[in-house]
Amino acid sequence: MPDFLFRLFALICLVPVLSLGNVQAQPYQDAEFGVIPDSLFALSNPDDYPYTVTNKEMDISFWESDGGITAIIAQHVRLKVFDGDHPEASVVAVPYYFDNDMEQLVEISGTTYLPSGEQVPLREEDIRTININSRYNIKEFQMPAVEDGAVLEYRYVIHRRYIEELPDFHFSHRVPTLNAKATITYPRYLRYESVVENYDGEVDHSFSYTDTSSVPKIFTIPQPDPVVTERWIATDIPAVEEEAFTTSLDNYRGKIKFLLNAFGLPRQPLDTGWEVVVAQLRRNINPWSQIEQYDLAREKGDSIAQSISANGPGVVQDSIYHYLNERVNFSGNYVPHSTTPDSAVLAGEAADQAAINQTLLAMLRGAGIEAYPLLTSTRSSGEINREFPSFYQFNALAVYSNINGEEYIMDAGFPYSHPNLIPTEINNGEGLLLRKKSFEWVSMQTDESLFDIEIEINAQLAANGTLSGEVVSGQQGYPARLIRQQKANGNSEADILRQVLFDGYSQLQVTDAALNNSEVPGAPVELRARFEIPNYATSFSNGLEFPPMVVGYRRENPFGDTNRTLPVTLDAPERLKVSYSIALPQGASMGEGVQSRTLEFPGASFEESYDMENNLLNYDYAINISRQNFTVDQFDPLYQLYNRWVELSNSHWLIEQ
Repeated sequence: MPDFLFRLFALICLVPVLSLGNVQAQPYQDAEFGVIPDSLFALSNPDDYPYTVTNKEMDISFWESDGGITAIIAQHVRLKVFDGDHPEASVVAVPYYFDNDMEQLVEISGTTYLPSGEQVPLREEDIRTININSRYNIKEFQMPAVEDGAVLEYRYVIHRRYIEELPDFHFSHRVPTLNAKATITYPRYLRYESVVENYDGEVDHSFSYTDTSSVPKIFTIPQPDPVVTERWIATDIPAVEEEAFTTSLDNYRGKIKFLLNAFGLPRQPLDTGWEVVVAQLRRNINPWSQIEQYDLAREKGDSIAQSISANGPGVVQDSIYHYLNERVNFSGNYVPHSTTPDSAVLAGEAADQAAINQTLLAMLRGAGIEAYPLLTSTRSSGEINREFPSFYQFNALAVYSNINGEEYIMDAGFPYSHPNLIPTEINNGEGLLLRKKSFEWVSMQTDESLFDIEIEINAQLAANGTLSGEVVSGQQGYPARLIRQQKANGNSEADILRQVLFDGYSQLQVTDAALNNSEVPGAPVELRARFEIPNYATSFSNGLEFPPMVVGYRRENPFGDTNRTLPVTLDAPERLKVSYSIALPQGASMGEGVQSRTLEFPGASFEESYDMENNLLNYDYAINISRQNFTVDQFDPLYQLYNRWVELSNSHWLIEQ
C-alpha cells in the first residue's frame, strides 16, 4: 500500500474517559458522532506526540441491488490534537479504488471542536479529488481551525463492489491509538475469514446474534436466522514509528485482514488460494491480453534480432533492452497492467511502468526470447503477503526472461539500466511470474542490483599536509548507473570523479581524469585520475594529523541510534573495498600502531587490514553486506558494523616527523 494510504488510516477517533497519562482498560464505549465529552479536552500527552488517535471505528454491512452485492464501509475517526502546527494532525487523505467503479467514497463530514466550545464544520468546497494513478484517487481535506487542544472528528462511507476481500483495518498508527473497533454485520449468504497480523496485544473477538424477527416463538413455526455481527476490539495500542531502512510501514502495523471464505445459500466454503487469484487476474488485469495487441513492438523486436542474430540471444536481449530504454519516457507511475499502446511507448510519450515493460516483453517475444510478465509490489506499498491471496497486492510489472538457463529480471523504464539492474523500488520481496497457463514465485533480488565500489589509491603525503597521487575506481550496479546518468547529462570526467569519490573536498585538484566502459551497458565502469588535496593533513608541533579514510567515507551512521523495533530492509546489498598505499614524508612514521580486525556475522562483514612500513602506509577496508534483510535481533551487529565505518571515517592518525 502506498505511503498516502498510511496517512489515511493514521488519523482516527476517541473514547472520552481515558487519560493518555494514566490509561487503564475500561469497557469499550462507542463514540457517537457529534457528541464530544468534556473530559476529552483534558486528555494529556506524556509521550510528546503531536496528536493521538483516541477511537477508530469501522462498521461494515452489505447491500443488494441490481443483482449485485456492495459492501458499505463506514469509517468514523476522532483524535485529540496536541500540536496544531503538525500537518498530520489536520490533513486527511482518503484513498479509494475508482477504476471500474470498484469503490465510491461518499458522505464525508467532519467538525473541529475547539477548547473554547466553538465548533467549526468541514465545508464541502474544502474537499478535493486528486488522481494518483489509473486505479486510485484520493479525497483530501484539511480539518478547519485546528489548534492545540482541539478535538477533530470526521466520518465517511465507502461503497465497495469487490467483496472477495475487504480493506485492512489497522490498529496501529504513527501515534498511539487508545481504542479501535471493527464490526461486520453479515447477511445470511456470506462470511469472512479474519487474520490479525503484526499485533501481540489482546484483541477482543466476539459474535453477537440479534433476533429481528416478528415470528411468534412457537417451536412449530420455523424461525429465521438471527442477524450475526462479528466484532474486534483493541485498546491501548502503541505507536509504530517509522525507522530508517524499512519497507512500507504497513508491513509492520497491527491490522486485521478479511478474506471471503463462505458464500451462498446454504453457505459453501470458497477456495481462496493463489490459483483463484491468478484466474481473476487473467480475467481482469491480464498483461498478456495487451501484449498480444502489440504488433509494432513484436515487429521491432524481430527486426533487431534479424540484424544481429549471429551474436546469440543474450546480445539480442541486450540490444532490444537498450533500444527501448533509451527511447522511453517513464511517467513515474507504477501499475500492474496498462492499456497504453506500444506505438505511444516507442514514440517516447509519457508512459507508465506496465506499458513500457509490456512493450519490452512483446519485443523480446518477437525476437524469439522466452520472456514473461512478472507482477510484483513496490517497496512503498509493502511486500507481497503470500499467506493472504489477493491480486490487489500487485501494483507493478517487471519482465522475466530465461536464456540458456540464465535468469533475468528487467525494468526498461529505469533509465541507464540493463537486464538484472532494477530499481530499488521493486527490488522488494517476491514477484509472481505469469506464464500463459501457469504461474510461479520468483525472488525480485538480482545479482547486479547492488552497490559495488572498489577503489585503489596510491599517493604521497607531503610535509606541508598535501596529499597527491592516483586513484582508480571500478563501480558496478547502482553506482555505475549513476555515473552513466551523469555522463549523459553532460558532466565531465573530472566533475563525475569529484561527485562520486571526493565529495566535500573544496580544494581538490583533478588532472588526467578518464572514464572507461560507460558506453558498455552492464560492464563495470572505471574512473581514474590524478588528484591533489592541499592541506589534507593538519600540521602540529609533534607531526601531521592524517584522516586515513580519504575516500569511501561515511560520516554518520544511517540508523541514527541503537533503538530499533522494526526489521531492517536495506536498499540493496553493498560491497565496498578501498585499498590505500600512502608514502609518508622523509623521516616520518606512524605514531601509534593499528591492528587488523574483522567484524563478521551472517550476511555482513567488515575487514580492516594494516601493513605499516617505516614510511609507507598500506591498509585496506572491505565491507560486504551480502543481503538486504536483517531481523531486529541482528540489528545490533549491523549497527556496530556501520558505526565502525563511521569511526574510521572520522578518525585521525598521528604521523610523527
